[in-house]
Amino acid sequence: MQRLGLMRAFFTRPPFPCFDNRLPPWYKPAMMRAFWTLTLLVVLGAGLAAQADPGLGFFEEAAAGPQVKAFVLSLDGGWTMNCYLVWDPGTRQALVIDPGAPAPVLLDFVRKQGLQVLAVLNTHGHYDHVGGNARIAASLETRFYLHRADRSLAAKTTGPEFVFSDYPEDGRLRLGSLEVEIIRTPGHSPGSVCLKIGDILFSGDTLFAGGIGKGHGGTPRQRRANLQLEIDSIRRRLLPLPPLTRVFPGHGPATTIGAERAFNRFVR
Repeated sequence: MQRLGLMRAFFTRPPFPCFDNRLPPWYKPAMMRAFWTLTLLVVLGAGLAAQADPGLGFFEEAAAGPQVKAFVLSLDGGWTMNCYLVWDPGTRQALVIDPGAPAPVLLDFVRKQGLQVLAVLNTHGHYDHVGGNARIAASLETRFYLHRADRSLAAKTTGPEFVFSDYPEDGRLRLGSLEVEIIRTPGHSPGSVCLKIGDILFSGDTLFAGGIGKGHGGTPRQRRANLQLEIDSIRRRLLPLPPLTRVFPGHGPATTIGAERAFNRFVR
């Protein structure tokens, strides 16, 4: 009888404490939310890991459409930044995005792959995003684009004589077989932009995985105001993009619009 009682208890009592009716009513939903959140993070992490090329230290896109490689460049003080190369595999026409430091590995890759770099696109004018422009200008004959509001900011790094082209006012830039949508997201700098090519968004220092860029300004009040301007830009112009839009930021790991919409506490 004792053995029968133990067996009945085993098959009738919930095996996991999170489903025990004696626990608070909020406990089970909280555990389920935690489970599905962890599952989503694992899936996203596996997807990014599947794109990684550990030998070269950048992401590699295997999907159809534009191809992307992200080069992690070292900066003074132990910082790093992400410089991107995106190209059409059919025409071999390419764009460089945010060369924040001299990148001989990028130039070597361009030569070995037989790519034609049509332009360098800068998301904003901070030194860690334009610091490699001069090296590319010395090696390749190409154009450099930057929003006009960041010209003076970039000149602190490139020098006032460096020639930039303005992004078109209509927010569309056609370069060979590649079409770029320029999305204005001021706040981190006066001329910050994000660049959308197909289902890929290059977010500069506007949007990160789980974070956002700091607001610019000389006083705390100015920084708070510009931070709010940046948050408003992200909510209005970035988060409405399709959730599977891949986001490649200026620093840190890649993410998606869906992940940031769900988990980024700064913009929810």
